[in-house]
Amino acid sequence: MQTIFFILLFFLTGNTAVLAESLQPKEPLFINPNVTTETNIHFDSNYCTECHLQKPSKGDSVQLRFDNYTTACRCHGYTPDTYTHPVDIVLSAEKKATIPAEFPLTNDKITCDTCHNMALQCEPKYELRLHNKAFLRTNSSLGRTFLCFQCHEEEQYKMFDPHKQLDASGAINEESCLYCHASKPDEQQATFNSQNNGEDSIHLVGNLEILCLRCHNDKAGNHPLNRNHLVKPSEKIISRMHWSERNLWIVLPLNNEGKITCITCHNPHEHGVIPTDKAASAGASEKGRLRKAWGGGSICVVCHNI
Repeated sequence: MQTIFFILLFFLTGNTAVLAESLQPKEPLFINPNVTTETNIHFDSNYCTECHLQKPSKGDSVQLRFDNYTTACRCHGYTPDTYTHPVDIVLSAEKKATIPAEFPLTNDKITCDTCHNMALQCEPKYELRLHNKAFLRTNSSLGRTFLCFQCHEEEQYKMFDPHKQLDASGAINEESCLYCHASKPDEQQATFNSQNNGEDSIHLVGNLEILCLRCHNDKAGNHPLNRNHLVKPSEKIISRMHWSERNLWIVLPLNNEGKITCITCHNPHEHGVIPTDKAASAGASEKGRLRKAWGGGSICVVCHNI
């Protein structure tokens, strides 16, 4: 059946090259049959031939198996949802002038090798594997964005910080309010629990977790967000939360469904937005923006008897 298909392809296209190309055996994705796209082949001498024709020796030419890094780095994919930066793009003279000499181009194009020093994988230094897993060309302890700003202007990429809610004069910047709120609440009167009641209601533009995760998307695995906290609290927990609100001068708002959410524990406001004589101001601008960040057990004790 496959042979018939190729013969039909030949007659329909009238191009012998199509038939010849179709019959060519495809090179396997990996040399080692046990290697998959999930295998970390970096910093491991057992996998040298996945990218090299033979295991390189000091002083020898690298003899890459592929003629470009896009193919060599085939595990990472090159679709908008998988790559961090476009590669194999022609640079304008203006952009090329911003790239430091220690960031090599290939045929005047950015490639994987521009930002990643491939040769570092061959260094017999365990600390490189531990502290520079992506073998970046800058000091990895300074963060990935430090690498980015070697070529890009940092001021042009600063994110809008919705937690900066006051201007230099101390007045509320309404634009920051509208990041989360459909309209600016009355900071003197509105409460989260009044969102379904009258003109003092607080109306959010969307799901609270999604609003927060726009920026806070790298939480540790043991953070309550990733465990079992986004649920309706039990009667026992509710009772403890009410006790805490009465005795610790804090508020612990739930979402519209009566579930624990990000702002149950964190106060997203800048200090001074909510009047300091209100319990809702507790935790504003504090470390972690926790509504209770003092005393034994910290925020956990407002819901749990520890």
